[in-house]
Amino acid sequence: MYRIALLITFLFTHGSTFLYGQERTVEGVLRDAMTQAPIAGAHVRAVHARHGAVSDAQGAFRLALGEGPMDTLHITHVSYAPLAHMVRWTATMNVLQLTMTPMAHAIPEVEVHGEQVEVVFAHPTLNVGDLVVGPDGLWVLVYDRPQLWHREDQAGLRELKGARLYLLDTLFQERASATLHERYRALHVDHRGRPVLEGATSAWVPHASSDAIHWETLPLTTLHKAILPWTDSVPGWLLGNDRRPDFPAFDHFAYDPSGDRTRLVCSVEDAHTLELFRAQYKYMDGRSKVVAMDLARELGVDREIIAGYMTGFHKDRYFHVPYAPLFVVKDTLCVFDHERGVIIRSTVADGVEEEVPIHYHEQRQWAGSVLFDRAHDAVYAVFRSGARTVLKRVDPRSGTLMESHTLHHPFPERLQVYGGHAYYTYRPQGGTTVRTLYRERL
Repeated sequence: MYRIALLITFLFTHGSTFLYGQERTVEGVLRDAMTQAPIAGAHVRAVHARHGAVSDAQGAFRLALGEGPMDTLHITHVSYAPLAHMVRWTATMNVLQLTMTPMAHAIPEVEVHGEQVEVVFAHPTLNVGDLVVGPDGLWVLVYDRPQLWHREDQAGLRELKGARLYLLDTLFQERASATLHERYRALHVDHRGRPVLEGATSAWVPHASSDAIHWETLPLTTLHKAILPWTDSVPGWLLGNDRRPDFPAFDHFAYDPSGDRTRLVCSVEDAHTLELFRAQYKYMDGRSKVVAMDLARELGVDREIIAGYMTGFHKDRYFHVPYAPLFVVKDTLCVFDHERGVIIRSTVADGVEEEVPIHYHEQRQWAGSVLFDRAHDAVYAVFRSGARTVLKRVDPRSGTLMESHTLHHPFPERLQVYGGHAYYTYRPQGGTTVRTLYRERL
């Protein structure tokens, strides 16, 4: 009995030591809570244990627990939120199946700046007055100062003194330059995109050799009657119009030089202004009506049209000439008729027409012009909001507006687009610097 009592006392005293002194381990598998993929490289540590464990490629881990019937596992991973799991150890416990939630990493805010405006040409003493950009390079016309005094019949005429023409290559390095010995008035573009200069008494077509610019002199009548009416071309055809600043209607047409034939592309008119123009005949006195009828028989022109000119309605403040330029977009003739609010799409070969509605011209911010990028066959509508100018690309197939670009400088002048860039001249308001030529990527 004494021995049995000693055995019972020993078991009560040291039994727990035998129970808890044996090796106690826990096994588990870690998986992604969203994809259920195994998580490798997670660090597992028990609160009362001296050592930790790392999950393998299958997400499995094995860890020895500390003393006590319960312990807590702390699991961490660089890509997952920390996990704490309480474990109650038993001799027959199963493999733990644990999931971890992916952790969203906060990326510091990054400020992205667009491409800075690029200075293309700046003369130390002369102002940039106009430009023509094309595949051969960039023609830049600079001047010293404008002509301020004009005759009364030439009020509003723009003439520049000390003009000089520069030709820059595609890297905007100077190739050649030449001085104009006559007052310059305007820089035009022919149907091939080449520059044509207009002066006070004649016109010039510049031709560049390796290091010099040569001039071909033309009469002003040739410029206005044989060059300016033609705006573009397609294989075998010249494209032009008979738009006049004193009549509210005109035609776009195509001309075949080899066959000496002309084909009408479309007619454009401001119906309201044209009606007012013709209605002037009703308000003329009897003598003036007789003169209009005599001129109509002599010239073969409608007497109401003659009456409109006789009364000077084309100089009225309400007179308006429709704005409807024609652009060749991928061999398709696109007339942007802003009076009717449509894009007239056709081809010279079959003459099939398709009208696509447009609405951008109804916006108050529309500046009243569209620009054409000959290199990329892209059309841009010009908008102005306060001091800022915005270019919005127009889809000629649907008439909708696409991406837009706000120019860096306010109130740009001589704005053109070519090769996905906007070119314009600008001088800071109130600054003493000369007017400079800039370029921005669209």
